[in-house]
Formats: sequence, C-alpha cells, structure tokens
Amino acid sequence: MIILGLTTAFHDSSAALVIDGKIIAASEEERFNREKHSDKFPINAIRFCLNKASVTINDVNEVVVGMDFVKRAKARFELRASKEFPELTKKATEQARAGVNRKVEAESILRDQFGYKGKITFLDHYNCHASACYFPSPFNKVAILILDGAGEKASARIYSAKGTKLKTLLQIDYPNSAGRFYGWITDYLGFKIDSDEGKIMGLAPYGDNSLVEEIRKVLKRKSDGTYNLDLSYFGFVRDNEKGVSDKFIKIFGPPRKKEEEITDRHKNIAKAAQVVLEESVLSMAKLAKKMTKEENLCFGGGVALNSVANGKIAASGLFKDIYIYPDSGDGGTSVGAALYSYYSKQKKKVFYKENQSPFVGYEASESEILDVLKKHKLKYTKPDNIYKETAKYISENKIVGWFSGRTEIGPRALGNRSILADPRDIKNKDRVNKKIKFRESFRPFAPTVLEGFADEYFEIHGFKSPYMILAFQVKKDKGKIIPAVTHVDNSARLQTVNKEQNERYWNLINEFYKITKVPVVLNTSFNRAGEPIVNTPENAVQAFLGSDLDILVLEDFLIVKI
Repeated sequence: MIILGLTTAFHDSSAALVIDGKIIAASEEERFNREKHSDKFPINAIRFCLNKASVTINDVNEVVVGMDFVKRAKARFELRASKEFPELTKKATEQARAGVNRKVEAESILRDQFGYKGKITFLDHYNCHASACYFPSPFNKVAILILDGAGEKASARIYSAKGTKLKTLLQIDYPNSAGRFYGWITDYLGFKIDSDEGKIMGLAPYGDNSLVEEIRKVLKRKSDGTYNLDLSYFGFVRDNEKGVSDKFIKIFGPPRKKEEEITDRHKNIAKAAQVVLEESVLSMAKLAKKMTKEENLCFGGGVALNSVANGKIAASGLFKDIYIYPDSGDGGTSVGAALYSYYSKQKKKVFYKENQSPFVGYEASESEILDVLKKHKLKYTKPDNIYKETAKYISENKIVGWFSGRTEIGPRALGNRSILADPRDIKNKDRVNKKIKFRESFRPFAPTVLEGFADEYFEIHGFKSPYMILAFQVKKDKGKIIPAVTHVDNSARLQTVNKEQNERYWNLINEFYKITKVPVVLNTSFNRAGEPIVNTPENAVQAFLGSDLDILVLEDFLIVKI
C-alpha cells in the first residue's frame, strides 16, 4: 500500500510518502523552493518523495490531502449566515473561495502535470493532525489533544484513541481559537502570523505580569476546562487585513511596526499572551485527562510547537508520557494524512520505531558535495575523525555549520542541519544572533545534551525531548556552566540525543564532552533570517559564505574559513 500525503493549504506545504505504514520520505516544499513557510503546491516535495522511494506517481494507490476544502468552505459560509457572527462577511466568502480553489488546483496539478490516474481524497484537517502525533507514537491507547489555528470547522479537539480508531470527544469551533489568539497577537507585535509565533515565546520572559489580567479577558478560561475567545478584541472575522480590533488597540496601544523598537509594553504583552496561552493549554490537557482517564498524551497542531507550554504539561504530572510529532504544525499533516488513510484500512496499529525519526528529508551524495566545493573553489580536508576535529573547533569558540545525513522534517534543526557553538561562552548567544542568524537579540538558543546527562543539567521531570519541543528549567548550579543556552528566565528549549537516534550527532557531542567535560552544545537551525533551513550542499555553502560562520562540515568534509 503506497500512499502520498500532501499539505497544500495556506502555509507550510509539504509531501510525505508512506508505504505499508512506514514513513519513507517527507519534506516541506520550502526546503526546495527556498520560500520560508511556502504555501505553493508541493511539486518539488512530491518529486523528492517519489524519487526517494524509487516509485512513479501511478504506483501510488491513493493521494490524500490534509484538508477537506469543500467542508471548510461550507463551514465558513455557515458562519457567515449564523446569527452569532452577523459581522462575518467578506472574510468568510474569500476563505471559502480560496479553499475551493485549492482543491481544484491540487486535482489539476496531480492529473495534468503528474499524470496521476488514481484516487484523490481530501481528509479532515484535525484527523490528520491527530494521526501525525498518534500513529508514530508507541502508544496503543491514548488521549489526544489538538490545538491549531483553524481546520475546516474545528479550532480544537480532544480525542480518545485505541488501536486504529480515533474518537472525537470534544470540539471547539473556529473562530473561537487559541491558535488564532496567539497568532494575531504575534501580528500585532510586528511579526508574521503562522510564522513568527516562536518569537513571542522567546520575547515573553523579558516582560512582567502587569497585563496578564487584562489579556485573560481576551482568552477566557471556562469552568468546564475549555476557553472562549472574546472576538470584540479582534477584527479578523470581519476584515481580511486587520488582526486586532480598535478596542484592543485602545486598551493595549498601537500595533508595533515591523522594524520599530521593542519596548517594555511589547514585552509585557508578549508575556501576558504566553501566560494566558499556557493556562489554556494546561486546562485543555487536564480536560483531556478527565475525559479519557489515559496516562499518556499525544499533542498536535500548531500550538504544540510552543515548547514552553508543552513543558508546563510535562511538569504538571498529569501524564506519564507525552508524544509530540516533530512537525506538529500544518507541515506535518501530510504525514498525518498518509497515516490516517493507511490505518483506516487496517485492523491493528503497528509501532514502527523508524516512524519517530525526523530525518526523512533530502540527503546529499558525496559526488554532489564535491561538485559544490569545486564550484565555489573551497579548500577542504577529510579528517580521520570528523567528530573529534569538529568538537575541537567548537571548544575553541568556532561557530560550525553542521550538514549531515537526511534533512529534518519540521521547524527545528535536530542535528542534521544545525549551527553549533560552545554553550559555555555567553557571548556566543549575541554572536550567533547578530553575525550568523541576522535575527533579534532576544531570541534564545537550544541546548542539545547527551541523553544520559539530561537530568543532571535540566529539570526534565523524567521526560526525554528528542525533538526540541519541551522547555525545562536549567538546574541552578548548571546555568553558569552553559550560559549561552540558558534563557533570561533560566529556561531552555531542550533537545536530548542518544546514539540510536542520531549516531553522528551523538559522536560529535560526545567528543566535545571528552574535551570540555560539558555534554552540551548550542544548537540552532542552519539558516539565516528569512530563509528556510538549508537542504542541499549548495544551500549550506551559500549560508556559510554569506555569514560569519567559521567552519562548515559537509558530511565528512571540513571547510575552514580563512
């Protein structure tokens, strides 16, 4: 059974190929067309997946898309007609039309450009999110919480899952959306919705709690554990351009322009939004526990990328274990769609450990690397021990671009397309932000720690964090040892790594540990501001030459900037 899953919605288009329940290949379109969070139809990602599996488009039994656009259009028209939202006019019509156009576009490209003759199915968006976090998980019986911006009609769901079956227990409908709440405050603070929400998470610890009570009026927690978004604070249901309403602006001040200085007011709004989101996420997690009585949780949707909120669920003790797919946002619904389709035809869920690997993207050959090095006239060496050599450079405060194996799926670099630095020097935080990433100074960096040392350095509450998707407190005696990866509130968006998950990356950090006695490196995605994570050797070389990176490692080839 060969199934091709697609995300082709409004951001983070992607493709995934699943054969007999195993994820063979998956990638966001942005990695190929170099448009960050690309919404283009994933033509290049589809071709990559087919080539990786050595199959043709008509070997595929079914193409499944992670959004039912007709169902979405119908839901938007129903909103327009409802008495609850009499002001909803142009926005609903335009969203409905855009969705129908997406369906027509997908069918047209698959039939005309690819020559596909088989079945095309458009699936429920939230079922795809749920499948992406449940079917790769080791659990056979679990609670599922999905929090996203918007699907067809839903903006949140709680499921119970057993075997191959998903059962919806609760649904909150759009526009009552925690994801949209956080997204439009992101927009209000001068950043890009559906793209820069992580910046708000990073900015929040610089603020105080002075506006928390006021923001609680915007996203109100209800006594039953759900929430209610007060739409009088927003204009997005009425106006295609405006996020927040005049009422919001009157209370909180004018929106920040993109290049405007970030003030204490902006920091305090970010802090309040983060606190209120965390409260709502934890409240929904408690409700999922109450409704299912399950000891394990699968969490998905764009809100599940908020690692600080995730860390609060972990620290709460509600669940024995939590599984969040590394691409929990819309990009991962291509994987979810394919897995949902596969398991809808099966009687038993099978756990494939390899389905938990994020390394399902593009991989370069040695000949491709050599061609790129020759093209750019770069001198290189091929050390006997690339790990030891690279670790030595990092310990000497050199910043390294590390390119290894298959590209990660999702927004977080997990050791195959990473920029690495010494976490012991606090100056490396500003150095990487300003000279290499070309981004805001308040943005924190993640530590990658050898799994065996995680609880020695971080308050991990018995959890592992292989996808850099849980934030924990740094232990008090360790913050001074790794200041470059310790945020202003003593937190860290942690990645744990063991040898089985990523042998090459583990080897590198282990060599760094041998030299420094510190089992941690600073890890951030290998890209510059506004660019997707590098995919190919050519992308990596351009980022290397266009920044202050000191070292570039392309598999076993070492390039030192003179």
